[in-house]
Amino acid sequence: MSNAVVQSIRGYEIIDLIGKGGFGEVYRAKQLEVDREIALKIIRPEFANLPNFVRRFETEARLVARLEHPHIVPLYDYWRTPEGAYFGMRYLRGGSLRDKMKHGPMTVKQITDYFEQIASAVAFAHRHGVVHCDLKPSNVLFDHDDNVYLVDFSIARAIQEHETVKYVSGSPTYISPEQITKQPITAKSDIYSLGILLYELLTGNHPFNYTTSIEAIFDKHLYETLPPVATIVPALPIGVDEVLQTATAKNPS
Repeated sequence: MSNAVVQSIRGYEIIDLIGKGGFGEVYRAKQLEVDREIALKIIRPEFANLPNFVRRFETEARLVARLEHPHIVPLYDYWRTPEGAYFGMRYLRGGSLRDKMKHGPMTVKQITDYFEQIASAVAFAHRHGVVHCDLKPSNVLFDHDDNVYLVDFSIARAIQEHETVKYVSGSPTYISPEQITKQPITAKSDIYSLGILLYELLTGNHPFNYTTSIEAIFDKHLYETLPPVATIVPALPIGVDEVLQTATAKNPS
């Protein structure tokens, strides 16, 4: 994102760059009118002016705006111009779940506390007809009090009762089999991703971490069951394996 575009954002003072991806960048900024720091997500103009992307952008904004939950990051503002598309969201200073995982094993108590908050946010979204579609450690952020916030509904999809949505992408290491094969997406797709995430939290390793390519990990998602968690963490109750195997079943039904 050019400095000219960044500095042209009215009502915001850009402080520094805190992240970037394929579609744009995220800045720490000050919302001048109310004097608060926010995370300002800026989508590059070459994407923001594509009709399909505009629909996706507006869908994300509407979805997040209506999901008022203690563990879903709140949306403060959004708008689009020829120079880009913009989201103003709560700025969280506690890093991501991925950051915490890099610091070594967590206690079962920590994992339970974090996962209950993540799951409550996902369940709330599902009750309001929204599938996240990209659950992974980097999309779980923390405030200074170690509270969890689910972020990045950029590929989420609204679902109506008795209706499913097709052709949704996701992160290869946490994607469900039906997302890979472009089958209808339902809330069960998020449950699959939660199962993979919980396994990784409990064991310290991704269940399919020995693969070297996207194609290889897709094959594992499609055809291989999770290794028994009890072989890695014997102290866990037997029932944990049953929960994980059910959550990550290849057939959503």
